[in-house]
Amino acid sequence: MPEELASALAGQTVDAEVLPEAPAGTLRLDLNDLPDGLPFLVGDDGIFWNGYWPARIVYTDACGRTWRLPRHWLKQGTSPAIQASRYHVTHESSWLEGWCPPTWWDLGDVNFEDAPAEDGQWGAAAIEVSIAPGEIPKVFWKGPSGKAWRIPHDWRRRRIRLPDCEGLLRNNLPQDIANEFGGRIVSVNFHAGSLCCLSDGYRLRDGRGGKWPVRAADCVVVGFGDETERYA
Repeated sequence: MPEELASALAGQTVDAEVLPEAPAGTLRLDLNDLPDGLPFLVGDDGIFWNGYWPARIVYTDACGRTWRLPRHWLKQGTSPAIQASRYHVTHESSWLEGWCPPTWWDLGDVNFEDAPAEDGQWGAAAIEVSIAPGEIPKVFWKGPSGKAWRIPHDWRRRRIRLPDCEGLLRNNLPQDIANEFGGRIVSVNFHAGSLCCLSDGYRLRDGRGGKWPVRAADCVVVGFGDETERYA
């Protein structure tokens, strides 16, 4: 959304259209009125059906342009500022770090007109992080078209301290994984409010193909960005 429009809407109450979730194959589509940009299926009998469509929030501005709003605003409101993401700095600075994008749907929620070729680790790319005194970091990703798109700052990788061995066992991790990772600091991919991430926890990758959910309440966020010790 353009900065001037976002500034004008901030703190305001507006009307928006809520399009509910539609599981795949539940809506029969008209061949002459197929949805623009949304996935659809074609049955063996030639009938068109919707693909999976998650809940969407659409806002129409005074000029008739439509904009998507993050779906988690329906339940959780805007993401609270995370204290760990506020940097104590005395001058402006910027750097590049690695990033794995969320799903295509999540990118649409922040009005991307560009998209990585793949989601997740297969679409890993570099993002530019800019900081300034007293401000939340600004994060930009350059898409295939060459345009720089701003992404939510809390979609960066998070460095978290995992609970100790006993805490991981209470999260139902196997004994050997709990022994190896108990109390360690790891880097996790996390996109607040997205379809691909847990709403109340993180997925720990053990480096051998295993992904283990760990409750966020049992972890401590120690920072954001890349972590060379272990990617999770």
